Amino acid sequence: MVSKAFSFRLPDAAVQAIESLQLDGETLNQALQRFVLEQLGLSTQTSKSLSTMLYTGADIEELIDKRIEASLGTRLDELRLNFDAQLEELRGKLKAR
Repeated sequence: MVSKAFSFRLPDAAVQAIESLQLDGETLNQALQRFVLEQLGLSTQTSKSLSTMLYTGADIEELIDKRIEASLGTRLDELRLNFDAQLEELRGKLKAR
C-alpha cells in the first residue's frame, strides 16, 4: 500500500473529539486515521488490523527501495531498447555501404 504522511495541528476541541473515538489500545493517530478513512467511505475493516496498516521506518525504507528498483528497472529496459534500436540502425547503415 502506497501512502503519504500528513502532519497538521488540531485545536483542543478536535483532539478531545478524536480521543472520545479512540478504541482500546489505539493511539490518537490511529484513531484519527480510522476516522478519516471511515468518513471517506474507505472501510478499515479488513483482514489486517489498523495497527498493521501503519508503516514503520523499516517498512518505509523497504517501500522506497522497491520503488527505486522498479524505477531503475524500467529505465534500464528503456535504455536497453533504445541502445538496441540504435545498434540495429548502425548495422543497417554498415550493410548499406
